[in-house]
Amino acid sequence: MRDEWFKTIELPLSWEEFHRLPRNAAYKYEYFDQRAWLTPRPKCYDARLSLSPSEPVREVDAQWQVVIRPLQDEDWSRLSSSFSAAFDRVTPFSSMGGDERIAAARVCLDETRSGKEGPLIRNACFVAVDATDTSKTVGAILVTLAPDHDLNDWHSCRWNEPPPPDVIERRFGRPHLTWLFVTPLLSGYGIGTALLSNAVSELLKLGYGELASTFLCGNESSTHWHWRNGFELLEYPGSKRRIRREHSESRSLPPE
Repeated sequence: MRDEWFKTIELPLSWEEFHRLPRNAAYKYEYFDQRAWLTPRPKCYDARLSLSPSEPVREVDAQWQVVIRPLQDEDWSRLSSSFSAAFDRVTPFSSMGGDERIAAARVCLDETRSGKEGPLIRNACFVAVDATDTSKTVGAILVTLAPDHDLNDWHSCRWNEPPPPDVIERRFGRPHLTWLFVTPLLSGYGIGTALLSNAVSELLKLGYGELASTFLCGNESSTHWHWRNGFELLEYPGSKRRIRREHSESRSLPPE
Protein backbone atom coordinates (compact mmCIF):
# COMPACT_ATOMS: atom_id res chain seq x y z
CA MET A 1 0.00 0.00 0.00
CA ARG A 2 1.57 3.27 -1.12
CA ASP A 3 2.30 6.04 1.38
CA GLU A 4 1.11 8.74 -1.04
CA TRP A 5 -2.43 7.37 -0.83
CA PHE A 6 -2.63 8.55 2.77
CA LYS A 7 -3.49 12.20 2.23
CA THR A 8 -3.72 15.11 4.65
CA ILE A 9 -7.34 16.24 5.00
CA GLU A 10 -8.23 19.89 5.70
CA LEU A 11 -11.74 20.73 6.94
CA PRO A 12 -13.10 24.22 7.74
CA LEU A 13 -14.86 23.56 11.05
CA SER A 14 -15.68 25.26 14.32
CA TRP A 15 -13.96 24.13 17.52
CA GLU A 16 -17.18 22.40 18.62
CA GLU A 17 -17.58 20.62 15.29
CA PHE A 18 -13.95 19.48 15.44
CA HIS A 19 -14.59 17.69 18.73
CA ARG A 20 -17.58 15.88 17.21
CA LEU A 21 -15.53 14.42 14.36
CA PRO A 22 -15.37 10.61 14.30
CA ARG A 23 -11.79 9.47 14.93
CA ASN A 24 -9.71 7.04 12.90
CA ALA A 25 -6.53 5.57 14.37
CA ALA A 26 -4.67 6.08 11.07
CA TYR A 27 -4.79 9.88 11.45
CA LYS A 28 -3.54 12.55 13.84
CA TYR A 29 -6.22 15.19 14.57
CA GLU A 30 -5.20 18.84 15.06
CA TYR A 31 -7.05 22.15 15.01
CA PHE A 32 -5.69 25.58 14.11
CA ASP A 33 -6.65 28.52 11.85
CA GLN A 34 -10.30 27.51 12.28
CA ARG A 35 -9.62 24.29 10.43
CA ALA A 36 -9.33 20.65 11.29
CA TRP A 37 -6.13 19.05 10.01
CA LEU A 38 -6.13 15.27 9.70
CA THR A 39 -2.57 14.10 9.13
CA PRO A 40 -1.95 10.46 8.20
CA ARG A 41 -0.19 8.40 10.87
CA PRO A 42 -0.80 4.84 9.66
CA LYS A 43 0.30 2.10 12.02
CA CYS A 44 0.37 -1.54 10.92
CA TYR A 45 0.38 -4.60 13.14
CA ASP A 46 1.70 -8.06 12.31
CA ALA A 47 0.00 -11.31 13.20
CA ARG A 48 0.86 -14.98 12.83
CA LEU A 49 -1.26 -18.08 12.34
CA SER A 50 0.06 -21.57 13.14
CA LEU A 51 -1.31 -23.81 10.41
CA SER A 52 -3.18 -26.99 11.24
CA PRO A 53 -4.98 -29.46 8.94
CA SER A 54 -8.71 -29.02 8.37
CA GLU A 55 -11.17 -29.65 5.58
CA PRO A 56 -11.19 -26.64 3.22
CA VAL A 57 -14.59 -25.03 2.65
CA ARG A 58 -15.41 -25.17 -1.07
CA GLU A 59 -18.86 -23.55 -1.03
CA VAL A 60 -20.59 -20.91 1.10
CA ASP A 61 -24.31 -20.25 1.43
CA ALA A 62 -24.36 -16.44 1.45
CA GLN A 63 -27.24 -14.46 -0.09
CA TRP A 64 -26.63 -16.91 -2.91
CA GLN A 65 -24.27 -19.83 -3.37
CA VAL A 66 -20.63 -18.85 -3.60
CA VAL A 67 -17.93 -21.26 -4.77
CA ILE A 68 -14.26 -21.13 -3.80
CA ARG A 69 -11.90 -22.08 -6.61
CA PRO A 70 -8.19 -21.57 -7.46
CA LEU A 71 -7.12 -18.24 -8.92
CA GLN A 72 -6.89 -18.21 -12.73
CA ASP A 73 -5.01 -15.80 -15.00
CA GLU A 74 -8.21 -14.29 -16.37
CA ASP A 75 -9.37 -13.44 -12.83
CA TRP A 76 -6.85 -10.62 -12.34
CA SER A 77 -8.70 -8.18 -14.59
CA ARG A 78 -11.95 -8.90 -12.74
CA LEU A 79 -10.68 -8.46 -9.19
CA SER A 80 -10.28 -4.68 -9.14
CA SER A 81 -14.02 -4.07 -8.88
CA SER A 82 -14.57 -6.30 -5.83
CA PHE A 83 -11.28 -5.06 -4.31
CA SER A 84 -12.41 -1.43 -4.65
CA ALA A 85 -15.84 -2.17 -3.22
CA ALA A 86 -14.43 -4.12 -0.27
CA PHE A 87 -12.15 -1.25 0.81
CA ASP A 88 -14.34 1.74 -0.01
CA ARG A 89 -14.76 2.54 3.71
CA VAL A 90 -11.22 1.59 4.74
CA THR A 91 -8.34 4.06 4.97
CA PRO A 92 -6.71 5.16 2.65
CA PHE A 93 -9.18 4.04 -0.04
CA SER A 94 -12.12 5.69 1.72
CA SER A 95 -10.74 9.16 0.91
CA MET A 96 -10.57 8.40 -2.83
CA GLY A 97 -13.16 8.94 -5.53
CA GLY A 98 -14.58 5.93 -7.35
CA ASP A 99 -12.27 6.08 -10.39
CA GLU A 100 -9.21 6.78 -8.23
CA ARG A 101 -10.05 3.84 -5.97
CA ILE A 102 -10.41 1.47 -8.94
CA ALA A 103 -7.04 2.68 -10.27
CA ALA A 104 -5.46 2.13 -6.83
CA ALA A 105 -6.98 -1.37 -6.69
CA ARG A 106 -5.38 -2.20 -10.04
CA VAL A 107 -2.01 -0.95 -8.80
CA CYS A 108 -2.23 -3.10 -5.64
CA LEU A 109 -3.21 -6.18 -7.63
CA ASP A 110 -0.59 -5.61 -10.33
CA GLU A 111 2.16 -5.21 -7.74
CA THR A 112 1.08 -8.40 -6.00
CA ARG A 113 0.88 -10.34 -9.26
CA SER A 114 4.29 -9.09 -10.44
CA GLY A 115 6.02 -10.13 -7.20
CA LYS A 116 6.69 -6.68 -5.77
CA GLU A 117 5.17 -7.89 -2.49
CA GLY A 118 7.29 -11.05 -2.69
CA PRO A 119 6.86 -14.13 -4.92
CA LEU A 120 3.21 -15.04 -5.41
CA ILE A 121 2.39 -18.47 -3.94
CA ARG A 122 0.00 -19.33 -6.74
CA ASN A 123 -1.24 -22.60 -5.23
CA ALA A 124 -2.45 -20.73 -2.13
CA CYS A 125 -4.39 -18.05 -4.04
CA PHE A 126 -8.16 -18.51 -4.40
CA VAL A 127 -11.17 -16.56 -5.56
CA ALA A 128 -14.80 -16.62 -4.45
CA VAL A 129 -17.22 -16.66 -7.37
CA ASP A 130 -20.95 -16.75 -8.00
CA ALA A 131 -21.96 -20.42 -8.27
CA THR A 132 -24.17 -19.64 -11.28
CA ASP A 133 -21.45 -17.66 -13.06
CA THR A 134 -17.92 -18.68 -12.09
CA SER A 135 -16.47 -15.71 -13.99
CA LYS A 136 -18.13 -13.30 -11.52
CA THR A 137 -15.64 -12.83 -8.67
CA VAL A 138 -16.88 -11.59 -5.30
CA GLY A 139 -13.67 -11.98 -3.28
CA ALA A 140 -10.15 -13.36 -3.21
CA ILE A 141 -7.20 -14.34 -1.06
CA LEU A 142 -3.70 -13.58 -2.38
CA VAL A 143 -0.71 -15.06 -0.59
CA THR A 144 2.89 -14.06 -1.22
CA LEU A 145 6.21 -15.25 0.18
CA ALA A 146 8.03 -13.03 2.66
CA PRO A 147 11.53 -13.62 4.01
CA ASP A 148 11.85 -15.65 7.19
CA HIS A 149 12.85 -12.62 9.26
CA ASP A 150 11.91 -11.76 12.82
CA LEU A 151 8.27 -10.65 12.56
CA ASN A 152 8.84 -8.09 15.32
CA ASP A 153 11.19 -6.10 13.08
CA TRP A 154 10.01 -3.03 11.14
CA HIS A 155 10.71 -4.47 7.69
CA SER A 156 10.13 -8.16 8.35
CA CYS A 157 8.24 -8.67 5.07
CA ARG A 158 10.83 -7.07 2.79
CA TRP A 159 13.42 -9.07 0.91
CA ASN A 160 16.89 -7.57 1.28
CA GLU A 161 17.78 -8.97 -2.13
CA PRO A 162 15.74 -10.65 -4.88
CA PRO A 163 14.82 -14.22 -3.88
CA PRO A 164 15.90 -17.07 -6.17
CA PRO A 165 13.38 -18.23 -8.82
CA ASP A 166 12.84 -21.57 -7.06
CA VAL A 167 12.38 -20.05 -3.59
CA ILE A 168 8.92 -21.61 -3.11
CA GLU A 169 10.01 -25.06 -4.28
CA ARG A 170 12.92 -24.89 -1.80
CA ARG A 171 10.51 -23.92 1.02
CA PHE A 172 12.37 -20.73 1.86
CA GLY A 173 10.67 -17.79 3.55
CA ARG A 174 7.31 -17.44 5.26
CA PRO A 175 3.90 -17.14 3.55
CA HIS A 176 2.21 -13.76 4.01
CA LEU A 177 -1.49 -13.01 3.59
CA THR A 178 -1.11 -9.95 1.39
CA TRP A 179 -4.74 -9.39 0.39
CA LEU A 180 -8.06 -10.86 1.43
CA PHE A 181 -11.27 -9.12 0.42
CA VAL A 182 -14.96 -9.81 -0.09
CA THR A 183 -17.47 -7.49 -1.72
CA PRO A 184 -19.54 -5.72 1.00
CA LEU A 185 -22.86 -7.21 -0.12
CA LEU A 186 -21.58 -10.67 0.84
CA SER A 187 -19.33 -9.87 3.78
CA GLY A 188 -20.19 -11.50 7.10
CA TYR A 189 -21.23 -14.86 5.63
CA GLY A 190 -17.90 -16.63 6.14
CA ILE A 191 -16.49 -16.24 2.64
CA GLY A 192 -13.21 -14.76 3.90
CA THR A 193 -12.79 -17.64 6.36
CA ALA A 194 -13.57 -20.13 3.58
CA LEU A 195 -10.92 -18.53 1.38
CA LEU A 196 -8.44 -18.79 4.25
CA SER A 197 -9.22 -22.48 4.80
CA ASN A 198 -8.33 -23.27 1.18
CA ALA A 199 -5.11 -21.27 1.33
CA VAL A 200 -4.08 -22.99 4.57
CA SER A 201 -4.73 -26.43 3.06
CA GLU A 202 -2.43 -25.68 0.13
CA LEU A 203 0.29 -24.11 2.27
CA LEU A 204 0.42 -27.25 4.40
CA LYS A 205 0.83 -29.35 1.24
CA LEU A 206 3.74 -27.11 0.26
CA GLY A 207 5.37 -27.78 3.63
CA TYR A 208 4.77 -24.47 5.39
CA GLY A 209 3.70 -24.35 9.03
CA GLU A 210 2.67 -20.74 9.58
CA LEU A 211 1.14 -17.76 7.83
CA ALA A 212 1.95 -14.14 8.60
CA SER A 213 -0.42 -11.24 8.03
CA THR A 214 -0.49 -7.47 8.43
CA PHE A 215 -3.41 -5.16 9.13
CA LEU A 216 -3.87 -1.44 9.63
CA CYS A 217 -4.69 -0.03 13.05
CA GLY A 218 -8.19 1.43 12.77
CA ASN A 219 -9.50 -1.29 10.44
CA GLU A 220 -11.68 -2.97 13.06
CA SER A 221 -13.27 -5.51 10.73
CA SER A 222 -9.84 -6.81 9.73
CA THR A 223 -8.69 -6.89 13.36
CA HIS A 224 -11.76 -8.87 14.41
CA TRP A 225 -11.44 -11.25 11.46
CA HIS A 226 -7.81 -12.08 12.32
CA TRP A 227 -8.73 -12.56 15.98
CA ARG A 228 -11.66 -14.85 15.22
CA ASN A 229 -9.59 -16.98 12.86
CA GLY A 230 -6.86 -17.68 15.42
CA PHE A 231 -4.11 -15.26 14.43
CA GLU A 232 -1.68 -14.28 17.18
CA LEU A 233 -1.07 -10.52 17.49
CA LEU A 234 2.64 -9.78 17.59
CA GLU A 235 4.45 -7.01 19.41
CA TYR A 236 4.45 -3.66 17.62
CA PRO A 237 8.06 -2.78 16.67
CA GLY A 238 7.60 0.80 17.90
CA SER A 239 5.90 -0.03 21.20
CA LYS A 240 7.14 1.96 24.19
CA ARG A 241 7.64 -1.23 26.19
CA ARG A 242 9.88 -2.67 23.51
CA ILE A 243 11.91 0.53 23.17
CA ARG A 244 12.34 0.71 26.93
CA ARG A 245 13.31 -2.97 27.13
CA GLU A 246 15.88 -2.67 24.34
CA HIS A 247 17.29 0.47 25.92
CA SER A 248 17.60 -1.31 29.25
CA GLU A 249 19.28 -4.30 27.62
CA SER A 250 21.78 -2.10 25.77
CA ARG A 251 22.73 -0.33 28.99
CA SER A 252 23.35 -3.66 30.72
CA LEU A 253 25.81 -4.86 28.05
CA PRO A 254 29.48 -4.85 29.11
CA PRO A 255 31.61 -2.18 27.42
CA GLU A 256 33.60 -3.30 24.39
